[in-house]
Amino acid sequence: MSKKSLQLADKNTQLIKHDEVDEELYKKFQEADSHNVSIQDFIDDFINQFISKQTQKAYITDLMLFFSFLKKGGLFVHHPEQIKGAHFQFYRDELIEKKYSSATINRKLVAVRSFIKWSMASGLIQYNPLDIVKLPKVQTETPTLAFNDSEVVQMINAPDLSTRKGHSDKIVMTLLFSLGLRRSELVGIKIGDLYQDRGHYVLRIKGKGDKDRHLPLNPNLIASLKEYTDAMAKHGIQFEKDDFLIQSAKNEKNTKPMNGSTVYRIIEKYAKLCGINKKVSPHSCRATAISHLLDTQKTPIRDVAIFAGHSKITTTERYDKRREGLDNSAAYDIDYKDAK
Repeated sequence: MSKKSLQLADKNTQLIKHDEVDEELYKKFQEADSHNVSIQDFIDDFINQFISKQTQKAYITDLMLFFSFLKKGGLFVHHPEQIKGAHFQFYRDELIEKKYSSATINRKLVAVRSFIKWSMASGLIQYNPLDIVKLPKVQTETPTLAFNDSEVVQMINAPDLSTRKGHSDKIVMTLLFSLGLRRSELVGIKIGDLYQDRGHYVLRIKGKGDKDRHLPLNPNLIASLKEYTDAMAKHGIQFEKDDFLIQSAKNEKNTKPMNGSTVYRIIEKYAKLCGINKKVSPHSCRATAISHLLDTQKTPIRDVAIFAGHSKITTTERYDKRREGLDNSAAYDIDYKDAK
């Protein structure tokens, strides 16, 4: 390159450096190039690759549990290269001993595996030490116990409607049983998520992975919602668009969504009150709604999957109790008329 060209290139570089550099972007690049000094720095970099806040929160929770387990054994991790296959295996074995479901164990372990795979892709480690450790086989059928029809009616009619809490508890159960919602979906509902579209009353649900689904409300559910909002108005709650639908505070509006553990306690409380002596949870209500649709044998399984927010039909099939039913077993159809 000629001297003149070099001078021109240098001049252009100077122009870019002083006149066109985005200072905010430059700062981000510098921070990205800075050396990590703790395991939290590495975790933050790993988590930032996910767009969904819900996914980020789930991964952070599962990773923190793993590192807490390591600390319990006296291992204070500062760099991903300190994590060995044996640590992962011991963690897996402890989760099994604590009798977590295979699906829960796998979810917790997958978070750690994903972090290690990211570390290897980022050049922080040379190989994946966790590849040699096998994960438990996930059960193909859900162990969740569903309610029968009479139990659903008992549960919904159990709350004391002379109290504000009674109305709140009733709408919680009504929505769970009617729409098969997850706990996180239920507590996140805001008044602005209810709307009308072409003659339908519709509820927008914010599901897993920030995926929305829109569920039309049947007349009975619309009536239940009106009964609830009217009751809240009598207790001084005037709803606005950004208010949470489920109001559980004693004397004022919620500023945060109801805690998921509170939903759990509501289901346990009324199941016990109704004399339902089996282990149930909010997921039992979801399982009840999905199983009810499948058991009618009128709703196509693909439609049920969309209703439930399942990305795979195989997930919905886990709730299909008809496959185990003896009444409709294919064994009754075998008839070798010519057999001697």
